Amino acid sequence: MTGEGSEQQQRGPLPGKPGPESAPDEIGIEPLSLSLLGRLFGIPLLIIGLIVGGAVCVVLLFGAPASPPQRTLEELVQALESDAGQKNSAGMLMPLDKAYWQAGLELAQRLEKEPIADAERAQVAVRLSEVVRRDIAHLESSAARADTAAQVRAPAGSTRLEFLVHALGRTKRGEAVDALIEVLRGGREPLVTIAVQQLGDLRELPESARAVEPLLSLLVSAVRPETRLTVCTALSVLAPRGDARVIDALATAGRKEEGEVAWSAALALARLGSSEGKSTLLDLLDRSFWENEDRYQVVDNKGVVHRYAMPPQRIEQWLLAAVDAAAGTDDPDLREMIGRLKSDPSPAVRSKAATVLQAGAPKEPGASVGPKVPADRAQ
Repeated sequence: MTGEGSEQQQRGPLPGKPGPESAPDEIGIEPLSLSLLGRLFGIPLLIIGLIVGGAVCVVLLFGAPASPPQRTLEELVQALESDAGQKNSAGMLMPLDKAYWQAGLELAQRLEKEPIADAERAQVAVRLSEVVRRDIAHLESSAARADTAAQVRAPAGSTRLEFLVHALGRTKRGEAVDALIEVLRGGREPLVTIAVQQLGDLRELPESARAVEPLLSLLVSAVRPETRLTVCTALSVLAPRGDARVIDALATAGRKEEGEVAWSAALALARLGSSEGKSTLLDLLDRSFWENEDRYQVVDNKGVVHRYAMPPQRIEQWLLAAVDAAAGTDDPDLREMIGRLKSDPSPAVRSKAATVLQAGAPKEPGASVGPKVPADRAQ
């Protein structure tokens, strides 16, 4: 060991490792200069810039000419009416979902945003109604032939049909109502929830009143709490104010259910002029009720319920919905709770409460609804 140590002393310190007497500039490490920074960062950034720039040029040069021009409404409807698709071994139609649901989505957006003549909207509503009926028949046939439970739950074409139902509702025509009611009677969830929402949006049409009866049945038979929640809201805007059958059904749902279904039933009852849901509505007008640490509930994939504090934005949404519903009553206790919200931390809630109290006399039930609920929400 002595020989090795003396030999190491003769050779000097190892490269890159300072000896006991070494100065910093003798270590062999290059000082951090502008030149070194350029080599470390400048060249890689230049390479990345060239790659990104080249990709942008390719898109500009070749992507734009390849993009198809916007299709007319007629072309979109024809694409949805087409029977083009792939058939399985049983000979049953299996639509090319991607192209079809894209056409359905585009049509729904165009009907929502573009000024379209009533006559053209009516024609689109009639033709879409036939497409929806045809696709429902395909789904029923697919479910009957399915080999697995997964195929029954989500047969081919179901996603496309959801966009079709959206588009049908956005025609805003009475010709769309009967097909939407047929979707309700089919009871297929979550498709039926979309149909309920569309019928609620068509509340100004006299034809939509025909949906009340199937909605009452759905309030009892629906499996998903999200569907029952949406049905409560739709009944509150489609049923006549004071309708005894609807009020009784909503009151029963409020007593039987919990969570957001019960809350929505209470809001619906108030909109219809009933005091049946008053005790629940008093809670909904109280911010401290919402700020309970386990008010927000989520169900995971295994069916386990997880409870959290309600997010502030959703608290605001529910308070606004509660004030709107209570505005249709002259109950002194409810109006007192609205008065307390004039000092709420949320400017939107304060403004809403002040507006309702300033209006004084009760008004007809409004059109606003409770906040949208994610698909994984528990009750």
